[in-house]
Amino acid sequence: MAANQRNSNLFSYVDQFTTVWNKRGPIDTAINAIDGSTALTPGAPLWTDSKSKVCRKAVFFDPTTFRTIRFPVYTAAAFAAMDGTVTLNVNVPGETAAVAYSLSELIPEKQRVSKASRNLPDHA
Repeated sequence: MAANQRNSNLFSYVDQFTTVWNKRGPIDTAINAIDGSTALTPGAPLWTDSKSKVCRKAVFFDPTTFRTIRFPVYTAAAFAAMDGTVTLNVNVPGETAAVAYSLSELIPEKQRVSKASRNLPDHA
């Protein structure tokens, strides 16, 4: 039997200021059903996480094997729809049946906001 390999693609990501970006994320039927992903937007800039800019993410946990799955959530509506009752059935390499993961953490988006600079008077 062929192994179930992880694959990724670019999807449209809408940030908290409603700017559209392209963000890489997993191709998985169970994840894509709840993460708000849509086809990439041609010409939109690429979102890359850094210390000052982090996309919103969901973290799911399997209490039996202690494995976690972390993936970006592409829209604010999909992020708001996730609550403690959301579960995720994911095919894991080496397992024949899908493994049930429970939502353990929602990580909000973080972006720097530009501030007005101060113009101090020159001293004589």
